[in-house]
Amino acid sequence: MTSKPLFSPTADGTAYDIQPAGVLLILAGTVYADPDQTTPAGRVRGLTMIDAILTAARAGGFTQCDILATLLSKNEVSQRVKTMALQACAAAGNEALGKVFDAMRNRR
Repeated sequence: MTSKPLFSPTADGTAYDIQPAGVLLILAGTVYADPDQTTPAGRVRGLTMIDAILTAARAGGFTQCDILATLLSKNEVSQRVKTMALQACAAAGNEALGKVFDAMRNRR
């Protein structure tokens, strides 16, 4: 696995570089956290993206998508969840994840 952090500040300190696994965790927080913090449309969009990432991970050979989805739904970020998110995104691969992120960016 990688030792690179899921979230790291950019060189100028004005933003963060986020690994795909970090995006997955942010999405889970958006979908499963306090419903007053996100619109219903935002939760639907987040869940759609979670599903797309996990579908790409499954296609890449990650066999624990159902377990990871359950853990994400609990909105608890343990080391196990972080590790599984990293493994899922690694299995999905950069090309498939790029397509998922592009599709979401282009969706209005």
